[in-house]
Parts: sequence; structure tokens; C-alpha cells
Amino acid sequence: MRIILWALLLAVAWTVTLAIVARSPGVHSTPGIWTGVFGLPGVVVASWVRPFLGRNTDDRLGYAVMFVVNWFFYCSVILGVVSVKRSLLK
Repeated sequence: MRIILWALLLAVAWTVTLAIVARSPGVHSTPGIWTGVFGLPGVVVASWVRPFLGRNTDDRLGYAVMFVVNWFFYCSVILGVVSVKRSLLK
């Protein structure tokens, strides 16, 4: 349960951060590029899916796709780290 909550916290933080950076300095600025890099793979999947989501001015669906993909990704990464840690401590 803690892994799911930590992953949720990370996914929410990166989604909100990328939305803020995209509105102020822009996605193609240095902060936008680094925020996108740390938001992988959600940024890539959202970019691939975006043409199929239709026209929306706020891009809420794109951010939702990015959030869900990052949440699953962060869950798997944190679970892997915990698993490796447990195997090394045995």
C-alpha cells in the first residue's frame, strides 16, 4: 500500500510540475525539457495518444494519460527497488 501511495505522490508531483512549467517558461525551455525527461514514460505515451484524444484546449486528457502511465511506471520502479533491497539484505 505504501508503494502505491509513494508512486501516486510522485506521479501527481510530476504531472502538476509539468503543467506549471508548460504554462510559464514552456515545454521547450530547459526546465520544460528536464521536467519532461523525469516524467518519462508518461510524456512519451501522452504524446503518442494525443492525436487520438481529439481537440481539447486544456489538454486535460493528455495530462491524465501521462499521470496514469507514470503512476504505473513509478509503482513498478519502486517495487523493483524494494525487491532488490530485500534480496540484498537476506
